[in-house]
Amino acid sequence: SSGINAEWPLRPGFEAMTLFSQSSKLVKPNNEAPTDVEMTVSQALLDLEANSELSSALRGLYFVGAEEILIRDDKVAIVVHIPYPQQKIYHKIQARLVRELEKKLSGKHVIFLARRRILSKPTRHSRNLSKQKRPRSRTLTSVHSAILDDLVYPAEIIGQRRRIKLDGSQIIKIHLEKAAQINTETKLDTYTAVYKRLTGKDVVFEYRD
Repeated sequence: SSGINAEWPLRPGFEAMTLFSQSSKLVKPNNEAPTDVEMTVSQALLDLEANSELSSALRGLYFVGAEEILIRDDKVAIVVHIPYPQQKIYHKIQARLVRELEKKLSGKHVIFLARRRILSKPTRHSRNLSKQKRPRSRTLTSVHSAILDDLVYPAEIIGQRRRIKLDGSQIIKIHLEKAAQINTETKLDTYTAVYKRLTGKDVVFEYRD
């Protein structure tokens, strides 16, 4: 599961149907069982909440899924899906949180992605059934762009261009600010592999002044 299309709202009383508890940082819908990766991430977050400088900041935060993505034969990254409404709070501590989690998770790269829902383009029939216009933030293009921003945060994307290969396939070149190189250079292959896994699109990153 890529985690892109599975947004679900927290409704009053919905918490009772999830695995969320005082001993977990994971909330999943419909009583879905946690995976081994999700249990590991949950425990690592609980440890940091119990005994670290991030303790107060982590209180009340949770995640909605996690998965391992193979980067290459000897390297695996962990993608942690967080609720979109909590993303701004995560961003305040994300750089420190990622460093601490990577220590606890055997040096595996950790990526935080907000869970967003893609709404399909309305057909003439569906348009008649619903007068509500599809929000721009729910289009495929917008969600894929937001994933790129999430991937490289706190670095900023300052430009991008598409290149068409001879076989007709596309590759997206993403320009990152030069100042971010020291903190992101070792993760570029992770960004590329995660984006390919989630969107099916090829992307490369380079630095620009």
